Amino acid sequence: MRMRKVMAAALTGLALVGLAGTASASASTDLTWPPKDITPVHKTKAELQEQADGFSARQERTFPRIFRGAQNVEPGAWGGEAEGVFDGMQYMGNLTRLTYQGQDVSVYTQVNAPGHYTESPKQLCERDKCTGTVSDRRGGVIVFTELEQFGIRAATNFRPNGEVVWAQSWTPDTEAQLAVVAADRAYTFTR
Repeated sequence: MRMRKVMAAALTGLALVGLAGTASASASTDLTWPPKDITPVHKTKAELQEQADGFSARQERTFPRIFRGAQNVEPGAWGGEAEGVFDGMQYMGNLTRLTYQGQDVSVYTQVNAPGHYTESPKQLCERDKCTGTVSDRRGGVIVFTELEQFGIRAATNFRPNGEVVWAQSWTPDTEAQLAVVAADRAYTFTR
């Protein structure tokens, strides 16, 4: 019952923020992964830093809408193994802190270039506890997972171009918001 509410909230959130159009709950983890004919993306450190700056600006603009009424949105530095490190990177992530419904919340977002993330949705569900899937209505799927021992909830968006974007939080009942973040096509390596 709880997952039905989460999926309904995720679909509503996706539609409200305008990131998925007419989202649908009919999705499967049987998506063929990685997709065929992936075009690898390699960017310079300067290009990645410019993109990271855009991602941070996006978080500052959208998180108060996604996490309705959030305040003090503070995106951390983007990077790979360490903040600000982009050498040869095919992925980058950051930790954003915000105040949501009176509590401090941290959201980790990771953007993976096409072909970098090779674990399929099915393999992800074999490794972690999957709590549901929804279609992003753009040919991809959003998989919800939970690592109970660490209190981590995540939404992972597998996209048809081979990109994988995930958002995770340690705050209960944020799955719908995480899905909206993960499905946001502004977080991409292909621009």
